[in-house]
Amino acid sequence: MTRSLLFIAYLYPPFANSGTRRSLEFANHLPDCGWQPTVLTLTSPKPRDLDVRLLDEVRAGTRVLRAPHASERWARRVSAFAPASHRARVFDAVKWRLDELWTVPDDCAMWRSEAVETALRAHRETPFDAILATGSPWTSFLVAHDVARRTGLPYVLDYRDQWRSNGSLPWENDSRLQRWLGPHLERRAASKAAAIVTVTPTLAEELKSHTCRSEIECVTNGFEPKDFADLPARPSDGLVRVSYAGVWRPGYGLDLLYRAVQRLKQAGAAGLSRLRVDVAGFPPGPAAEFGIQDVVHEQGRVTHTAALRLMMDADLVFLPVPNGFYARASLPGKLFEYLGSGRPILAAAPADSEVARVIEDVGGGRQIGPGDVEAAAAVLADLCAGRALSGFTAQRPERLAAYTRAATARQLGGILDKAIQS
Repeated sequence: MTRSLLFIAYLYPPFANSGTRRSLEFANHLPDCGWQPTVLTLTSPKPRDLDVRLLDEVRAGTRVLRAPHASERWARRVSAFAPASHRARVFDAVKWRLDELWTVPDDCAMWRSEAVETALRAHRETPFDAILATGSPWTSFLVAHDVARRTGLPYVLDYRDQWRSNGSLPWENDSRLQRWLGPHLERRAASKAAAIVTVTPTLAEELKSHTCRSEIECVTNGFEPKDFADLPARPSDGLVRVSYAGVWRPGYGLDLLYRAVQRLKQAGAAGLSRLRVDVAGFPPGPAAEFGIQDVVHEQGRVTHTAALRLMMDADLVFLPVPNGFYARASLPGKLFEYLGSGRPILAAAPADSEVARVIEDVGGGRQIGPGDVEAAAAVLADLCAGRALSGFTAQRPERLAAYTRAATARQLGGILDKAIQS
C-alpha cells in the first residue's frame, strides 16, 4: 500500500544549493519505498540561487506545492499603490524590509505562515498520512510542527546540520535573538516529532543533548549510480588530473591543496607539467593569489552534471572538511559522489572523523591531517611521476552499496513506517 507524505523541503529544485540534492533524491526514491511525497517548497528562489535545469531531475509525477514568503504577498499589495514605473522597486524594498523584520529562527521565517496554510489546504483536499521536514532552514521544522498540531499527523524531522550554532564556523552569524529563542523553538519542535533523523552518528549524539531525545536515527547522504553510468570516460591526453567541486569560504576550502601545489612548483618537482587541477563551485581568483594559475583551473559555479564530469575525468579527487566541530562531525555530500565515481579520494580530515570512518569502511581513498601539506604534496608528486599512490585502499563494492540513494531512501521509508505505527 502506498501512503501519502507531506515533504516540507524549502531547498528543492530549482533552488541551487547543496541541501537541494538530499531533498530531491529522497523525493525521487521514496515512491519506491511505499511513500508518495507531495513536496512543499518555496515559490521561487532569488535569481542568484536559481537553476531551472534542476527541474529536469524531478521524478515525473511528483506533486510540488509552492508557497511564497508572506512578505511577498504584502509587498505586492503595497506596491500596487505605486506608479507602474516604480512598482518593481517598491515591491523589492517592501519585501526586503519585511523579511528583515523577523528572522527567527532564520531568514526564512516569513515563509512559515504561507507554508502552513498551503499544507492545510492540500491536506483537506487529499489527506496525508505523515509529514517529513528537512532543515535547514529551520523554519521548515516549525511548519511541520504547526501542521501536525492542527491535523494530528505524525512528523519526522531531518537534520542535515545542527540547528544550534556552536560558534566553531566562521560563517555562523546567528543574531542574539536567534541564539536566545532558537533552542526553545528547537526543543518544542523536536519534542513532538515521531522521529528525528540526521546525517552522521556524531551529529546524532550531539542532537540527543540538544533535543532531549534518547533516540536519533542516522541516514547519511548518498549517490545515484546512474548519474555516473551516463558519463563516458575521458580520452587520455597525457595529463594527470585532480578535481574538487564545492564551496570555498573561511574555515572550509582548498588552502591545503593549493599550498601543496605551490610547494611542488617552488621545488621544481619533476613531471609538474603533467598536473592539472580542476576546481569548481566558487568565484575564480585564489589560484592567482597562490601563483599557481598555470596548474589550477578554477571554473566558477557549474551545474551538478558538470561537477560529476569533473569527478569522472579525475585521477584523484580532493575532499576537505570544515574547521572546528564539523571537522569531526560532518560527512560532505560530495564524499558519496566521490565514492560513486570510483576515483581515489584524498581526504584532509582528522583521523577520528566521520569522513575517515566512511573511507575506512568503503575503501577507495586515503586520509591525511587537515594541515598536512607535506603529505598532500607527496601524493601529488607521485601522481606527476606516474608512481602508485601510497596508502590508498581498494574500494569495497559490497560496502559502497549501502550509500546509494535507493538504499538511504529505504532507511528513511522504514522510519516513516514506524512513525505512523507509534
